[in-house]
Amino acid sequence: MAAGADAGTGAGRRVGVVFGGRSVEHQVSIRSARAVTAALAEAGFAVHPLGIALDGCWVDPAAARAALAGEVDTLEAAGGDPRASLEQLLSAPVDVAFPLVHGTFGEDGTMQGLFEMLDLPYVGAGVTASAVAMDKVQCKRLLETAGIRTVEFVALDRRGWQADPAAGLARIHAMWETSLATAAFVKPSVGGSSVGVQRVARESELAAAIDLAFRFDDQVLVERAVPGREIECAVLGYETLEASAVGEIVPGREFYDYADKYLEDTARLEAPAVLAPTLADRVRATAIRAFAAIGGAGLARVDFLLEKSTAGDDKLYVNELNTLPGFTSISMYPKLWELSGVPLPDLVTRLVEIADRRHADRRRLNDGIRDWIRGL
Repeated sequence: MAAGADAGTGAGRRVGVVFGGRSVEHQVSIRSARAVTAALAEAGFAVHPLGIALDGCWVDPAAARAALAGEVDTLEAAGGDPRASLEQLLSAPVDVAFPLVHGTFGEDGTMQGLFEMLDLPYVGAGVTASAVAMDKVQCKRLLETAGIRTVEFVALDRRGWQADPAAGLARIHAMWETSLATAAFVKPSVGGSSVGVQRVARESELAAAIDLAFRFDDQVLVERAVPGREIECAVLGYETLEASAVGEIVPGREFYDYADKYLEDTARLEAPAVLAPTLADRVRATAIRAFAAIGGAGLARVDFLLEKSTAGDDKLYVNELNTLPGFTSISMYPKLWELSGVPLPDLVTRLVEIADRRHADRRRLNDGIRDWIRGL
């Protein structure tokens, strides 16, 4: 593994595209990797595929190439030792990693921590920003501290819920009344693809929905259901952050759930979204503020809820940040940047360049710490 090679892009740069993984977004990750691999090749990079099977084992290059070529849609469980299979990464001839493992064990800071330990430059946000963005409760708290509006919510932990569910329900009731909610969403705090997310229209249904959500995480949040539009904006950058054109998700079901995303294909993606120019500018500015608030670098898709107000001022809420969004042919992140004049080959080039600059800065800081200690 050629960590620490001289920075540069295009010809001569070797990019390890990491895809698959243990999360429910395994197949989406493979489709993202196919699109990114083609774009990197068009931009002049040498691509080395790094596939991860459903059981977390890193597969050999031949199996990874078969998935990228469309010969298989899933990297089935290899049945080996994930620790031993890590040799596929350690021996890979790559200068920078381009992770596309969506969801848990890839987007949540775990893979980013591995790359940091290996001193390998990588595309995307660092450990802290990745972990915070993946944890809905912690992300909301951080955004609120930064003065960024999020939907009203109550956070529950497993121990507290099991010890005194009535107290938890009382807190939710108070939020329900104060916010004039007509429904609520119950969500596992950590997770992707809307797995375990339920819309609850009656308070009598809350306890069962909360019990179900605790099957997926040790912390659950209950937030007011916002009647409105689902708006998305893409962010790119490091020293300076930029925001793309704005898009909209039009769900095919009651809300944009797992079935709507992956099983029924009934949702519509509208890009650009039909918004007043001043409102679109507010979305872009808020997307940049939200990404900066979590210490983000590289890329993120920022998801919003837009609620019509009877007073005439539309209320904009940050719903969540996705620090490794999809790159499939229908994914909003690359589509929004293409609309903004950045085609996919240029987009992946900029992401690799950011990875190199961020890695150089982290090395400089680490060298500074060592120099300071030596001088004591």
